[in-house]
Formats: sequence, structure tokens, C-alpha cells
Amino acid sequence: MTIEFCAINKPEDWMEMVAEQFGTSVTNNGFTVPVSVGRGFFKQYYPLPWLTLTYISFMSYEPMTMVRRSVENSKWIPVMFYVNEHKHEQIIGTSTKTVGVDTLDGIFMPSSNIPTEWTFDPKRKYENITLTFNKDWIERIDAAHETYISRLLQSDKSFYLFETITPAMQQTLCSIKSIVGNNAPLSPLHLHGKAIELLTMFLEKLERRSEVKPFANLNLHDVESVFRIRRLILRNLNNTPSLPELAREANMSSSKLQKCFKQVIGSAIAEYALSEKMEWAKRLLSTRLYSVSEVGYEIGYTNLSHFTEAFHKHHKIKPKQYLDSL
Repeated sequence: MTIEFCAINKPEDWMEMVAEQFGTSVTNNGFTVPVSVGRGFFKQYYPLPWLTLTYISFMSYEPMTMVRRSVENSKWIPVMFYVNEHKHEQIIGTSTKTVGVDTLDGIFMPSSNIPTEWTFDPKRKYENITLTFNKDWIERIDAAHETYISRLLQSDKSFYLFETITPAMQQTLCSIKSIVGNNAPLSPLHLHGKAIELLTMFLEKLERRSEVKPFANLNLHDVESVFRIRRLILRNLNNTPSLPELAREANMSSSKLQKCFKQVIGSAIAEYALSEKMEWAKRLLSTRLYSVSEVGYEIGYTNLSHFTEAFHKHHKIKPKQYLDSL
């Protein structure tokens, strides 16, 4: 199955274009994938007149290709976050990339006249969160055209760029996925806030492009090893593997792993693991289903005072105070 689309004059047009090829129609700014094709959904949200959030989550029974055709002079610029765990291929001209949340190319932003296509294996879930903004908005917020993004857009040249999804971005993306599945009264407001937060983090990351490239001295194998270690840490937060164990898994020396991890992720291994553990603790407390001691035990602490101290240092509030504030 092949789905074709192009850059558009307004985001709603894209959803209708894709829905028609799936053999269905748009209802309430989205559509459900027909059961004859697969399962999942396509949905759009409109935080602001100049910003659209599109959330795609689907699995097809047969191999699928999505093709983006080029078009001139669209004012809408997409920023695509590949949040699926399964990697897939993206083709731009003669170049083929393997993209996914744990790759160097987890984010893709093209101008409207850049054609590209994606191929998806059957019976594998694919997820994508895309922020689409109107580039006229850049002119209004940055009249001097001094930011990286404004210079890029004002140049009127064709472009596409890839970026890496940072841990902070990944956390925000997870929040967006959680909010989308929640029908709470204030969910739209929370979603709008997270969309702005995610776009801000992305634009701030672009601003650092003039600095030294963080992966300049790393080969692709080293970077992939770091992402593999990060996944291992996240899956074992209540009992984080030791540095020697992680080094063996990465097939590196401990010192090289430490250096590569900090270069790619932006923090030392122990610092990253502790930060993620404290964020996990906060999420558990936010459910109001667990006591402080239960959360401390769940994330791997046997000493409640040690948990309280670590939580307070990370969040600037004690866990009991945080729980009482909910």
C-alpha cells in the first residue's frame, strides 16, 4: 500500500488527503485506520492558529510506503518526531536513512519542496508526533532574523535537517502520548502547553548548531551503543546495572562508555539514571495510588531517607510535600 501526500496550504488538508487514501473520512480532526488495512489512528490538534500537533499511531497488515511530494512555497513547516521504538527507513533522493527514537536522526524538518518517502514493515506499530508551524510566525517573533531558524527560513533555499531526540524531549513526547489517551477536562490545555514546550526545546537545540557538533568525534557504532545502553538503563531503573556491566554490554571500556554517553546524552551515566529514576518517582506519586514509602521501594530504595533526600535534591521539594500538594 502506498499513501501519497504533499506539503499543504493548511494542516487540515493533509489529514483529509491521507484519510481518503485509507478509504475513510475525517471526523473530529482525525480518523481511525480501517480494520481491512490495519489498526490505529491519525489525529490533529490545534494549540494555536500557527501551530498544529499531529499524532499518528498505526500498524498495517501489509508493507506500506508513505510518499511526500514536493510543492513550492507552502508556509507550513513540519517538525517530525519519530517516537516509534522500531526503526524504519526514510529515503531522500539517493540517500537512505534508518530513523527512530533512538537514532541520531530522530527528528526531521524539511522545507515544502523536499520530497521524501518512508517504508514500514507489516505488523509493526509506528508512531509519529509532528509539530507543524507557519513560518510567518517566525517573522513576527524575530523581526531581526537573528535566530538559526529565522535565518534558515528567510533564506528561501531548499533545506532539510535531522536532529537527535534529547532525553528532555523524549519525556515531553511521552507526556503528549499520555495526555492524548486521557479524556480529563483540562487535557487540551495540558496538550497545548506540552506542544509549545516541545517546539521550544527543538528551536533551542537548533540554536546550538553553530557550536561544536556534539558527535564530531564519534562513529555511528559508538552512538548506537550509547542509545542501546540508555534503553537498558530505562528498563532497569529500579536496579540500574553497574558501570562494568554496562561497559560489557556496549563492548567498550568503562572510561570510553562514560565519555561517549556524556557526549551523546549530555550527562554522566549515574546522573542520567538518577534523574530518570526521580522523574519516574514523580510520575508514580502523581497517580496518588502509592504512598511515599511504596514509591521509594518501587524505584529501588530500601532506605526511605535516602529516597527523600534524592527526590528533594532533584525536584526541590520533599516527596511527602509533593504528594500532599496534588
